[in-house]
Amino acid sequence: MAASVLAACASFNPIEKPRVAITNLNMAPGNGFQQKLLVGLQLDNPNSFAVNLGRLRYTLELQGQSLAGGSLNEAISLPANGQTQLVVPVEVNLLSGIGVLSKILGNLQSDLDYKLSLTAAVTNFGLGDITINKVGKVGMGTSAP
Repeated sequence: MAASVLAACASFNPIEKPRVAITNLNMAPGNGFQQKLLVGLQLDNPNSFAVNLGRLRYTLELQGQSLAGGSLNEAISLPANGQTQLVVPVEVNLLSGIGVLSKILGNLQSDLDYKLSLTAAVTNFGLGDITINKVGKVGMGTSAP
Protein backbone atom coordinates (compact mmCIF):
# COMPACT_ATOMS: atom_id res chain seq x y z
CA MET A 1 0.00 0.00 0.00
CA ALA A 2 2.85 2.39 0.86
CA ALA A 3 4.40 1.68 -2.55
CA SER A 4 1.11 2.61 -4.24
CA VAL A 5 0.96 5.91 -2.34
CA LEU A 6 4.58 6.71 -3.24
CA ALA A 7 3.97 5.88 -6.90
CA ALA A 8 0.89 8.13 -6.97
CA CYS A 9 2.83 11.00 -5.38
CA ALA A 10 5.72 10.55 -7.79
CA SER A 11 3.40 10.74 -10.80
CA PHE A 12 1.56 13.82 -9.47
CA ASN A 13 2.79 16.92 -11.26
CA PRO A 14 0.93 20.04 -10.11
CA ILE A 15 1.99 22.10 -13.13
CA GLU A 16 1.80 21.84 -16.89
CA LYS A 17 4.89 23.33 -18.52
CA PRO A 18 4.41 26.75 -20.08
CA ARG A 19 4.83 26.95 -23.85
CA VAL A 20 7.36 29.27 -25.46
CA ALA A 21 7.78 30.71 -28.96
CA ILE A 22 10.13 33.26 -30.48
CA THR A 23 8.08 36.16 -31.83
CA ASN A 24 10.89 38.26 -33.31
CA LEU A 25 14.63 38.76 -33.63
CA ASN A 26 16.37 42.11 -33.82
CA MET A 27 20.04 43.07 -33.96
CA ALA A 28 21.12 45.48 -31.23
CA PRO A 29 24.00 47.93 -31.83
CA GLY A 30 27.34 46.08 -31.85
CA ASN A 31 30.04 46.55 -29.23
CA GLY A 32 33.54 45.58 -30.38
CA PHE A 33 33.66 41.86 -31.05
CA GLN A 34 30.27 41.28 -29.41
CA GLN A 35 26.96 41.46 -31.26
CA LYS A 36 23.71 41.20 -29.38
CA LEU A 37 20.48 39.74 -30.69
CA LEU A 38 17.30 40.83 -28.95
CA VAL A 39 14.95 37.84 -28.92
CA GLY A 40 11.23 38.40 -28.39
CA LEU A 41 9.59 35.54 -26.49
CA GLN A 42 5.97 34.70 -25.87
CA LEU A 43 5.34 32.49 -22.84
CA ASP A 44 1.89 30.85 -22.64
CA ASN A 45 0.60 29.45 -19.35
CA PRO A 46 -1.86 26.55 -19.86
CA ASN A 47 -2.52 26.28 -16.11
CA SER A 48 -5.56 27.61 -14.25
CA PHE A 49 -3.25 29.41 -11.81
CA ALA A 50 -0.41 31.91 -12.19
CA VAL A 51 3.05 30.42 -12.65
CA ASN A 52 5.92 32.38 -11.12
CA LEU A 53 9.31 32.09 -12.74
CA GLY A 54 12.66 33.20 -11.42
CA ARG A 55 15.94 33.04 -13.31
CA LEU A 56 15.75 32.11 -17.01
CA ARG A 57 18.65 30.46 -18.82
CA TYR A 58 18.48 29.86 -22.54
CA THR A 59 20.40 28.75 -25.61
CA LEU A 60 19.52 29.45 -29.21
CA GLU A 61 20.32 27.85 -32.57
CA LEU A 62 19.58 29.67 -35.82
CA GLN A 63 19.77 27.97 -39.21
CA GLY A 64 21.31 24.92 -37.53
CA GLN A 65 24.15 26.99 -36.06
CA SER A 66 24.57 27.27 -32.30
CA LEU A 67 24.65 30.76 -30.79
CA ALA A 68 25.71 31.65 -27.31
CA GLY A 69 22.79 31.88 -24.93
CA GLY A 70 22.16 34.06 -21.96
CA SER A 71 20.19 34.50 -18.79
CA LEU A 72 17.60 36.84 -17.35
CA ASN A 73 17.41 37.31 -13.60
CA GLU A 74 13.98 38.90 -13.26
CA ALA A 75 10.84 37.59 -11.58
CA ILE A 76 8.20 36.80 -14.20
CA SER A 77 4.58 35.98 -13.43
CA LEU A 78 2.62 34.15 -16.10
CA PRO A 79 -1.10 34.85 -15.55
CA ALA A 80 -3.51 31.91 -15.27
CA ASN A 81 -4.42 30.70 -18.78
CA GLY A 82 -2.61 33.77 -20.14
CA GLN A 83 0.57 34.86 -21.81
CA THR A 84 3.52 37.16 -21.23
CA GLN A 85 5.79 38.81 -23.77
CA LEU A 86 9.42 39.58 -22.98
CA VAL A 87 12.69 40.35 -24.73
CA VAL A 88 15.90 38.56 -23.82
CA PRO A 89 19.43 39.33 -25.02
CA VAL A 90 21.60 36.71 -26.73
CA GLU A 91 25.30 37.58 -26.98
CA VAL A 92 27.08 36.48 -30.16
CA ASN A 93 30.87 36.60 -30.31
CA LEU A 94 31.71 37.94 -33.78
CA LEU A 95 34.85 35.79 -34.04
CA SER A 96 33.07 32.50 -33.38
CA GLY A 97 29.64 33.53 -34.68
CA ILE A 98 30.59 35.12 -38.00
CA GLY A 99 29.16 32.16 -39.94
CA VAL A 100 25.87 32.39 -38.07
CA LEU A 101 25.57 36.13 -38.58
CA SER A 102 26.35 35.85 -42.30
CA LYS A 103 23.59 33.22 -42.66
CA ILE A 104 21.18 35.49 -40.77
CA LEU A 105 22.06 38.56 -42.81
CA GLY A 106 21.79 36.52 -46.01
CA ASN A 107 18.25 35.41 -45.10
CA LEU A 108 16.62 38.67 -44.04
CA GLN A 109 13.77 38.12 -46.52
CA SER A 110 12.95 34.58 -45.40
CA ASP A 111 12.09 32.90 -42.11
CA LEU A 112 14.93 31.47 -40.05
CA ASP A 113 14.80 28.02 -38.46
CA TYR A 114 15.37 28.16 -34.73
CA LYS A 115 15.82 25.80 -31.83
CA LEU A 116 15.35 27.29 -28.37
CA SER A 117 16.07 25.64 -25.04
CA LEU A 118 14.82 27.59 -22.04
CA THR A 119 15.29 26.58 -18.40
CA ALA A 120 13.28 28.49 -15.81
CA ALA A 121 13.21 28.33 -12.04
CA VAL A 122 9.57 27.77 -11.03
CA THR A 123 8.96 29.31 -7.63
CA ASN A 124 5.45 27.80 -7.26
CA PHE A 125 5.28 24.67 -5.12
CA GLY A 126 9.08 24.55 -4.74
CA LEU A 127 9.30 22.68 -8.06
CA GLY A 128 12.74 23.94 -9.04
CA ASP A 129 13.83 24.15 -12.67
CA ILE A 130 11.83 23.16 -15.73
CA THR A 131 13.20 23.02 -19.27
CA ILE A 132 11.16 23.89 -22.34
CA ASN A 133 12.41 23.15 -25.86
CA LYS A 134 10.91 24.72 -28.96
CA VAL A 135 11.66 24.37 -32.67
CA GLY A 136 10.12 26.79 -35.14
CA LYS A 137 10.59 29.56 -37.70
CA VAL A 138 10.88 33.32 -37.22
CA GLY A 139 11.71 36.30 -39.39
CA MET A 140 14.15 39.06 -38.51
CA GLY A 141 12.36 42.06 -37.01
CA THR A 142 8.91 40.52 -37.50
CA SER A 143 6.31 39.00 -35.23
CA ALA A 144 5.48 35.38 -36.03
CA PRO A 145 5.06 32.99 -33.05
